[in-house]
Amino acid sequence: MPSTEELVKAAQAGEVSAFAELVRRYERVAIITAHAVLGDFHLAQDAAQEAFLHAHRKLHRLRRAAAFGPWLLRIARRRAIRLQRTRRAERTGTSGIDCAANEAGDWMEPYGEVAREIARLPEHERIVVVMRYVDGRSINEIADATGRPVGTISKQLSRAIERMRGRLVETPS
Repeated sequence: MPSTEELVKAAQAGEVSAFAELVRRYERVAIITAHAVLGDFHLAQDAAQEAFLHAHRKLHRLRRAAAFGPWLLRIARRRAIRLQRTRRAERTGTSGIDCAANEAGDWMEPYGEVAREIARLPEHERIVVVMRYVDGRSINEIADATGRPVGTISKQLSRAIERMRGRLVETPS
């Protein structure tokens, strides 16, 4: 299986199937990143799709091919924030009821509480948590992709998990 770096270089050379594989690999993590901002699965899908379109157009500007994941997640987050602002402006004067949140079959539904806690993490921790536990990357791969030392990634993961554990553990009534 080709690495992200190899796929990015192939996509930069014009290989369409390479970018399609990048989309397949990063789609869920991009949606989760956008969902953390928007709280709406369908809007998160829209933001992720916009992020991939933007990334495809700007792929030639990416200097470090191995940094594709964090770069894409930053784009997805910015697109989600922009979509959220637009949505707020459109909702002015409405009740703001989100029917999409009640739809059954949403693959994120069982993970809603965890996704909300991931969204509360600082961005540097959120990125490594999503890459590790959603995308299934090794600590070494995350370090390579982010340009941070392995020890830093391990510490960020540890702090993020402790932070989330403290908030997710139910307290007796």
